[in-house]
Amino acid sequence: MTARIVVVMSEELRARVFAEADWARLDRAGELRWMRDVSSADAVRAAVVDARVCVTGWDTPPFPADLFDAPVPLGLVAHTGGSVRWLVPQTAFDRGVRVSQVSAVLAEAVAEFAVMAIIAGLRDAMSFAAAMRAGEPWSTFAARPPGRLLREQTVGIVGASRTGRATLHRLRPFGCRCLVVDPFLTEDDAAGLGAGLASLDRVVAEADVVSLHAPMLPETRGMLSRERIAHLKPGALVVNTARAALADSDALLDAAAAGRIRVVADVFDEEPLPVGSAWRHARGVVATPHIAALTGETLHEQGSATVDEVLRFLDGATLEHEVTRRAYEINA
Repeated sequence: MTARIVVVMSEELRARVFAEADWARLDRAGELRWMRDVSSADAVRAAVVDARVCVTGWDTPPFPADLFDAPVPLGLVAHTGGSVRWLVPQTAFDRGVRVSQVSAVLAEAVAEFAVMAIIAGLRDAMSFAAAMRAGEPWSTFAARPPGRLLREQTVGIVGASRTGRATLHRLRPFGCRCLVVDPFLTEDDAAGLGAGLASLDRVVAEADVVSLHAPMLPETRGMLSRERIAHLKPGALVVNTARAALADSDALLDAAAAGRIRVVADVFDEEPLPVGSAWRHARGVVATPHIAALTGETLHEQGSATVDEVLRFLDGATLEHEVTRRAYEINA
């Protein structure tokens, strides 16, 4: 019997993620059905009634919690994005449903963005650009505090996730001192990544740059608390390309407004970010609209990797991007 493959994502997202050649590969793999309705969980419920594979995106409604109370034919949820905790309930694993995502594809783009943000932040590039746009006299720029070389800084990487590791890899050529915070690493593991293993409190005390790459879990929520933010080194740079809830957002804004630290944030507690949000105009802050992973190449790689995973599943081959129950519990 031909497997039914259901794609639940908007037309706009499908066009961005799937190159036509990859969409054609998916079409040849089984009976392909595309559900453009992403307005409610009813779309997901309808999609999995008789589907063997469900392909999802970041505009797919979350799977209803009671969907897996009874057996379903669904064998694989193939997510074209990274985090799946918001999308797939843990009860899916109880029914033998397998889950995959493509965070490995996203890591390169996010790490590249993080390093860009670190360098731009250390050089205060956005502030200089804004002053130029505002017509500030050229003669005043020399009086501004000079930038800092990445080579001379201590960079704290919070979370040895795929993106954290990819960021560490890209920092190596600059010669900066790196520290990494992760409860699952040994000192030898950290050394293999070119970093010293450290506690979060040590990173807060010693790092010139703190870059967040941890998953959003109950244990990590608010880990960069107001108290810790108050103990950051004067002039420290905080970069967040992971999850907003890892840090106390109000405390970050207060510290930046006071001129104590600088912040580059790509993620926010409320998205889309409201027009009147303080993040859009706060002093000492550069805010970007959750685009760290967003490149044309990465989007199509997400689609291609997802199709590859679906084909592996249908062929009975080993999945390369599977989210196990254990990984689901400790990752975003």
